[in-house]
Amino acid sequence: MSISFFGLDTAVSGLLANQKALEVTGHNVANLGTPGFSRQSAIMATSYIRTYGNWRIEMGVDIQQIRQIRHTFNDNIYRTENNNLGYWETRSKAVSDLEAILGEPMQKGLQVALNNFWDAFQELSKAPESLTVRALVKQRADSLANYLNQLGNQINKLQADLNNEIKVRIDEVNDITKKIAELNVKIMSAEAAGNTPNDYYDQRNQLCDRLSKLLKTDVWETRDGSIDILVNGYFLVSKGEQYRLVAEPNDDLSHFYTPMLEYSGGNIPIDVGQGIIKGLLEARGEVNGAKGSYDNGSPNLTGDITIAVDISNTSADYLANIKAHISTLVDDLKSRGIDYNLRLVTFGGDDPVTNTSFGKNADALIAAIPDTPNAGTANNFADVINAVKSNSYNEGVNKYLFVFTGESINGDGEVTTDDTIRDYIEILNKSGISVSVATNPLYHTEGDAGERGWNIISEKTGGKLYSMAAGTDFASLMESISNDINSDINKKMASIPDNLNIISSVKKQLNALINILAREVNRLHMSGKTLTGEDGGLFFEPLDPNLPIELGNIKISDALKNLNNIAASTSDANGDNQIALSIAKLRNSNLIISNNKVLSLDTYYQNIILYLGNKGNEASTMANSYSNLVAQADALRQSVMGVSLDEEITNMIKYKFAYNANAKVIDAVNQMLETVLYRMGAR
Repeated sequence: MSISFFGLDTAVSGLLANQKALEVTGHNVANLGTPGFSRQSAIMATSYIRTYGNWRIEMGVDIQQIRQIRHTFNDNIYRTENNNLGYWETRSKAVSDLEAILGEPMQKGLQVALNNFWDAFQELSKAPESLTVRALVKQRADSLANYLNQLGNQINKLQADLNNEIKVRIDEVNDITKKIAELNVKIMSAEAAGNTPNDYYDQRNQLCDRLSKLLKTDVWETRDGSIDILVNGYFLVSKGEQYRLVAEPNDDLSHFYTPMLEYSGGNIPIDVGQGIIKGLLEARGEVNGAKGSYDNGSPNLTGDITIAVDISNTSADYLANIKAHISTLVDDLKSRGIDYNLRLVTFGGDDPVTNTSFGKNADALIAAIPDTPNAGTANNFADVINAVKSNSYNEGVNKYLFVFTGESINGDGEVTTDDTIRDYIEILNKSGISVSVATNPLYHTEGDAGERGWNIISEKTGGKLYSMAAGTDFASLMESISNDINSDINKKMASIPDNLNIISSVKKQLNALINILAREVNRLHMSGKTLTGEDGGLFFEPLDPNLPIELGNIKISDALKNLNNIAASTSDANGDNQIALSIAKLRNSNLIISNNKVLSLDTYYQNIILYLGNKGNEASTMANSYSNLVAQADALRQSVMGVSLDEEITNMIKYKFAYNANAKVIDAVNQMLETVLYRMGAR
């Protein structure tokens, strides 16, 4: 008898299937404006055919699956471009904020303060005795110092804000990965029960989209419906387990955060690829954030200076001249504001090589140089290298070795081979020691017969050659050495490494500009005379004497509260304006070597602004480009996953007609059965 009712079963299955399809369509329409929603489709198929004896019964239609319409390939394209967009947008915003702080090229930035400062000294050169003009100089200098301190505080605040945002973004990553892990558990449970949790999929995909903007991720879907998320080969999510990122200091004494992966065995440094977090790291600067850190822009004025004296085969006058003029070198270093440490190496005689550190005690070093030569060849330049490379140097210090000799490289009568010289150079470069040599010009380019000259070592280690022969002016020689040390320190201070850091690189350049300016003004000012005939003192001083003059750490010397103490002349003669004029000329003096260019202070500052402008233009252009690519990628995937109201209304009409048709079949079968049961004799 049941076989006779198969038509009713078929109609009922069609009725239920189309009812479910209408519900899915209604769900799509209801979520038309829901972010991240993927449209769904009811997949219908013929029901399993039943067999009763010789009868094969068609059972109608079944809903096989409520399928989510989404394309993984489009998702991957979107997330890749979204990752790049996050990175470049972050860099662009950081540069924009920094440009707003500097206030260039509008007429309100540092350039205006510098121009006013130079102009004040130009005016002082016209009337060096005028107290009115001296008051103008002090007022302009105070304004410059105050502006630099304010500028430093603002840049440091911006850097600190970016550093704090790094921690906030890392916490956001952890919040997202926690939610994804929880959704993985829900999805695995639903799929194990035979359900298709499409709305959970949408929530998880939306979280993955956001995560892709924060850092570069690899997303892998597993057979059980969960996803694994990896960053640089490390799991952030695996099924229902989350691995947290932590924000830790990136170095000793540093307060700058860097992302680390939290593991029970110890936190692991992790490369987050591109994205917002990487953009923040580079905008702040991937450097040590400790106070006074050279990486973060603090000027490095340290010079560890080793004076190596060859005491063999030389005259007593040679040693006496060196002893007499070491103080000239030290005094000149002091006037230039160089933080020096002195060492002495004696070599070339029959006695063992000596290697002693004297700190700032120049008198003790001078006393340690022998008064008379010690002829012999018991040691040579190789022993000098072994001595200096074994020294304990402070981290980041600039290392200089100055060799005073009247002989060739080894001076033992034997030819120093090219291989030996290459070994010397390799050892010195690995130790970061620059070698300069003062010797007879005969040994500059050639040594003993068939041997290279000292120039090969000085050139390959970044040093210089000095002529030292009969009649040499040792005072001028020592001043030249001091000037070259100063120039090399300035060059290293003003040159930025080839990296993608923004604020730390700009700070390094600005601090170099300010420090070089202040030290040059101080050197000239100390060489002059006040109105009362006294020696001039420091013009600029650091607020914190433990740190060099830099952004946020500069002031006018307290002694200049008395305007008479401004040194404008080389003597106390009326009308003498040499010091004021020399300071005014610093504006256009070539004091800085940076990136193989010799620049004045003003030109160097203009290069800083140009550097920042190029960074900003690059970041803005790239951000706009990737914004368009993200919009195109999103449009591409929305064309697949997005809800089309026209399409859904069409489906709704289709399913409604199918529903009505099945309802009419049921009504017809119902009437037929009623006739059979009640009108054909059934009682």
